[in-house]
Amino acid sequence: MKHLVLLILASLMVINPFSLTAAELLISPVNIDIAPGEKAALLKLQNNSNTTMKIQVRVRHWDTHNNTQDKPKVVVSPSSLNILPGKQQVVRIVNTGPASDINNERLYRVFLDEIPDMQNTSEQGLLLQVRYALPLFIGGPDLSVARTDNFEQLTSIWNRALSYSYNHKTNQLVFNNQANGHARISKVRYSNDGNTQSVVFGGLLGYVPANTQAAFEVSPVAITSSSKLFAEINGVDVEINHDGR
Repeated sequence: MKHLVLLILASLMVINPFSLTAAELLISPVNIDIAPGEKAALLKLQNNSNTTMKIQVRVRHWDTHNNTQDKPKVVVSPSSLNILPGKQQVVRIVNTGPASDINNERLYRVFLDEIPDMQNTSEQGLLLQVRYALPLFIGGPDLSVARTDNFEQLTSIWNRALSYSYNHKTNQLVFNNQANGHARISKVRYSNDGNTQSVVFGGLLGYVPANTQAAFEVSPVAITSSSKLFAEINGVDVEINHDGR
């Protein structure tokens, strides 16, 4: 009987934005950022298990429905790793495309595939192939706490640039991002009386790329056009305005 291999997509977006521990692999950071003027970023992988881990690293376009044949202008080195127990290795992620600049944010995903050891599993064993998907941002304006510590300015920018609507039929929160950089939305709450806040989604809800809209399905909530919506956007707490629809 052949081994049964399962592919698990690890949802990193609900984890600490600086590091992740899963399946005994420590990953840092989980939001990879190549700021304007920089050429590369470092990704640290540490094996906290008792066996060697084989990891493959690949970069793909953010839009998985993009049918273009263009390869991402990003190189990872090394792309294949054997990490010994208790050891750490560093992956260098290099921008080989246009220089990163403040007016143009490029979005990719970095996939880490933990390859199971076929030889150390019994004939009827179950193999788990774990995949981690990390966001990679190249260039773009300084719209996160990873780039700037001016919380007041960040709060003001996102209060103006981000708006929302709620569809009661589909239970979807729709965010409209008019900024020139992505919005990482987490810790979403709302208030109908100005005081008590109710949680909509406690972890990371998702990402809205620059100058786009994105819809996220949530549990049914009593949000109206007069409700106040709050969320953590790129590390700062923001009140998000209703878009009037």
